[in-house]
Amino acid sequence: MSDPHIISSFKRHAKSIEGQLRLSRKIPADAGTICNVLLKVKQVFQRVPCSSFSCQGADKLRYFAEKVLPQITRFNQKRTLIFIPSYFDFISVRNLLLKKEASFVSVTEYARVSEVSRGRARFLQGRKDIMLYTGRAHFFLRHNIKGARHIIFFGVPEHAEFFSGLVNLLHEGPVSLGQSHDEDNAMDIDAPASCLALFTKYDAHALERTVGTGNCDRMIKSEKSTYLFC
Repeated sequence: MSDPHIISSFKRHAKSIEGQLRLSRKIPADAGTICNVLLKVKQVFQRVPCSSFSCQGADKLRYFAEKVLPQITRFNQKRTLIFIPSYFDFISVRNLLLKKEASFVSVTEYARVSEVSRGRARFLQGRKDIMLYTGRAHFFLRHNIKGARHIIFFGVPEHAEFFSGLVNLLHEGPVSLGQSHDEDNAMDIDAPASCLALFTKYDAHALERTVGTGNCDRMIKSEKSTYLFC
């Protein structure tokens, strides 16, 4: 797997008298997993300015706090699923939402089954507006999250198939609200689904597997920072 952490470890610690050789595979645009998205939803990829590899988590959190979260609050956006590949980033986002007193639940790999079931039910019924979902929880448990209309990727998933799989969870039609039938929930169900993915230049390997080599090169190197896929 072409992972920056693994590559960094080889550069720092691996020693070989024969040198090192790295092979890379070019991925055509039509082979990226984004082509497996079945729903008609606009997928916005936003490149976040990043000063260094060690600061990418803090830079994405700052962008989320200054640009993304205010929009969610301003438009009273409900049924928002936030997928966070790194557990360390999850802690930062969770603490931010706690500070802002946001209405949210969390689904993590460390939560008890009862906590996960209760959180998923509250999210589905519209009693909680936001769900935080970690990458490891999805890797090991593959929850079928119901009730989401909007999804935000706090980083591109390392396993590219996760992107299309999670976007396909967004409901195009009405969902069962359980005991909640208020007008706000009904209005949000009728709103168009949306997808936002935050990435930095250090997410290039994961991004390449998602959108293809050509698109990835353009998205990483271009002066433009926002890209739309339909």
